[in-house]
Amino acid sequence: MLTIVFFSIITAAFSQTNTSDSLTIDEAVRMALATNPAIQQAAHAIDASKARVEESESSLYPEAGVSLNYTRLGPVAAFSFPGFGSINLFPSNNYDEHVGVSATVYDFNKRQKSIDLVKTQVQSSKDRLELVRQDLAYRTVQTFYTILFLKQSIQVQNDEINTLNEHLNMTRKKVEAGTATDFDVLTTQVRVAAAQNTKISLENSLANAEITLRHLLGLPPNARVEPAGEFTEAPVPLNLDSLINVAMQNRVEVKAADDQIVSAQAQYNVASAVNNPSVNIALAYGFKNGYEPNINAWRGNYAAAVQLQIPLSGVVPYFGGYREESMQQEASANIKAAKSYKSDVAEQIKADVQRGVADLRSSMDKFQTTDVAVQQAESALSLAKIRYEAGTVTNLDLLDAETSLAQARLMRLEALYRYVIGRYELLQAVGEKIW
Repeated sequence: MLTIVFFSIITAAFSQTNTSDSLTIDEAVRMALATNPAIQQAAHAIDASKARVEESESSLYPEAGVSLNYTRLGPVAAFSFPGFGSINLFPSNNYDEHVGVSATVYDFNKRQKSIDLVKTQVQSSKDRLELVRQDLAYRTVQTFYTILFLKQSIQVQNDEINTLNEHLNMTRKKVEAGTATDFDVLTTQVRVAAAQNTKISLENSLANAEITLRHLLGLPPNARVEPAGEFTEAPVPLNLDSLINVAMQNRVEVKAADDQIVSAQAQYNVASAVNNPSVNIALAYGFKNGYEPNINAWRGNYAAAVQLQIPLSGVVPYFGGYREESMQQEASANIKAAKSYKSDVAEQIKADVQRGVADLRSSMDKFQTTDVAVQQAESALSLAKIRYEAGTVTNLDLLDAETSLAQARLMRLEALYRYVIGRYELLQAVGEKIW
C-alpha cells in the first residue's frame, strides 16, 4: 500500500512533457539500466557463479578416460631349456591400451555440501546486481533533476541580468538628465558583471551534469540530453515506524545480509564434512601384450576395484593438523560476523530512514519559508522602484532590492529541488524500486 502511495506522489509531483527531443525520468532510468556497463558486469558475474555451480556438480558424475602406453624394456630376462632354445619372460616392446571409468558412489554428502556452498554465491551475485541497479537508478534520478534545477537557476539568473541591464539603461538616461551620477552607472555595471559570473558558474555545473547523465545513459559525448519535467510540491506521509518496517522488508542490503549468513552456514557444513569417508569404484578394460604363452600377442584384459577411503584425521585430528577443527572455527567466526553485519545493516537502515524523514521535513519548512521570502522580496522591489522614481531611495537601494529578489527566487528553487531529491532519497532509504 505504501509503495502505491509513494509512486502516486512521485507521478503527481512532476508534470512532464514528452516531445521528440525530451527525456522523461522513467525513460532515463530505463536507458541507464539497459546500457550501463556496471549492470552488464554484475550480470556476467551471475553467469560466472552459475558456471561455478555446474563445475562443482561435475564431481557427482563418473570420470572416464583412455590410456595409451608404450614401454621399452631391456635387457629382457630369459631362460633356456635343452631343445627349446631361449624363452623370454616378457616382451621388450610393451603396449597397454585401455578405457577406464572411476566414480565416488558415496561420501556422506561431502560433495553436495560443497555444491550448496557454491550455490550461495549465485544468490550473492544476484544481490549485488540489485544493489547496482538501485544505485544506478537513483544516481540517474539525482543527475536528471540536478540538470533541471541548474537550467531553471540559469533562467532565474538571466531574468536578473535582464532586469539589471534595464536598470543600467535607465540609470544612464538619468545621468544624461543630470539626476544620477556616473557612480550609479558603475555600481550597476558591477552588479551585472557579478550576475554574469554566477551564470557562467551555473552553466559550467550544467555542462558537467550533462556529461554525467550521458555517461549513465551510455550516450556518445555529443548526444543531446533534454530532461523534461517541473518541480512541484506534494505532501508525503512521514510515519517513521511504517517507513522503517517497509525498509526492513524491501532493502536489498537486508536480503544480502541474510544470504551471507546462509553462505557462512554452508561453509560450516563443508568444514564438518571434510573428513567424511568415501566409497570409490574403478573399472578398466583394454588390450596389452605380455601374456603367456605368446607374450607378443595383444589380449583383452580388465580390472575392477572398490575402495573405502577413511581419513585418519577424522579419527585422530593430529594427523590432519587439526584441519577440520580449524575450518569449523573459521566458518563459525564467519557466521557470527555475518549475523553482526546484519544487525549493523538493520541499524544503518533505521538511521537512513530517520535521516530521510528529518531532511524531508526540513526541506518542507525551508520551502515554505522561501516562498514567503519571494513574496516579500517582490513587494520590496515594487516599493523600491516607486521610491527610486520619486527620488526617495538611492540607486544602491534599488539594486539591493533587485538582487534580494533574485536570491530569494534561487533559494526557493533550491529548497524545492532539495525537497524533490529528499523524496527520492527517502524512497531509496525504504528500498522502493523506481524502475
